[in-house]
Amino acid sequence: MRDEQAHWQALHAQIDKLAQQLAQADSLSAEQAAATLASRAQQWAAAPPVAATDLLSVLVFGLGEHRYAFALEHVDEVLPLRQLTVLPGTPPFVRGIANVRGRILAVLDLACILERPPTGLAERTYLLVLQSAEMEFGLLVDRVLGVQQLARSAIQTQQAGLSGLARQLIIGISPEQWTVLDGARLLAEPSLCIEYHD
Repeated sequence: MRDEQAHWQALHAQIDKLAQQLAQADSLSAEQAAATLASRAQQWAAAPPVAATDLLSVLVFGLGEHRYAFALEHVDEVLPLRQLTVLPGTPPFVRGIANVRGRILAVLDLACILERPPTGLAERTYLLVLQSAEMEFGLLVDRVLGVQQLARSAIQTQQAGLSGLARQLIIGISPEQWTVLDGARLLAEPSLCIEYHD
């Protein structure tokens, strides 16, 4: 019984408070009322703050007409492609090898892996080096667009019209229309490991 009385008392107090607010609103001038409404509209329209744990730091880059992103944790470095040595007899996704500060890296064609039309080597092709504890290789990209913060919760993960490896490698699409790729999955993909023989 006491709980029910307390509930009704709280409800009456809330109604009284609302009545006071309405009375105050009636006493506002037209300018004050408009300013109050505008302030409330701004508060309600403001995007909710994004928790730090929800933010993903990504490197955004261009490949042909499309923009992609990898989580920074998988990116070792990005540098202009100085020289590429072609290896005959390798699968189409292997463009060759490159010497990066004394390390010989396989250079893969990301467009081919994602089943996109090949873009060819441009004058300003970049080498994006992905690295994990077990694997590292370079990917050819056309443009480096910088590091951005992306809310994980904002990534649209529903993918239609994709199949095979491309479907497995794509995490989703960001609100900016970047295709967010799974660097860990790409680095661990067994079909990309080849043995080269002369």
